[in-house]
Amino acid sequence: MNEHLTDADFSAVVAGHEGSSKAAEHLSSCVICRQQVAEMQRLIADRRQALDAEFPDWQHQRQNVMARLTGASQADRPTARRWFRPLLAAAAVLVVAVGVGLLMPHGAATPSPTDDLPVEQILAEVDAMLADDSLPGFESIDFGVDDPASLIENGTS
Repeated sequence: MNEHLTDADFSAVVAGHEGSSKAAEHLSSCVICRQQVAEMQRLIADRRQALDAEFPDWQHQRQNVMARLTGASQADRPTARRWFRPLLAAAAVLVVAVGVGLLMPHGAATPSPTDDLPVEQILAEVDAMLADDSLPGFESIDFGVDDPASLIENGTS
């Protein structure tokens, strides 16, 4: 009975390495093993071709980009384009400045800060408000408790 290739011999032959002399002798006489090797080699070649199609050639991409960067220098551009963008930017700034000027009311001056603010009076009112314990938002939620400090001292409600 004719034994077929072992997995190790089959892998070596498919990879293109020399197998054992027994494997080479078997391949010359066995049509089934030759078909399996050829089919596996075709499958590997098809998969490599599919992988090459899926992934771009990065070296080629890099060369294209570098060629475009070095090929399109400032000297190749027309002279009319060199001054067009700065002129367009200046015109845009001018339009915005005129628009803001038109939107501002005429004759209305900004109020100047006054030095006669009653600072001492304001500070006295703030101190009086802070001294009062009835600040809005700090009332006790439990209406049965008159002194909220007692809740903190004994830990009960």
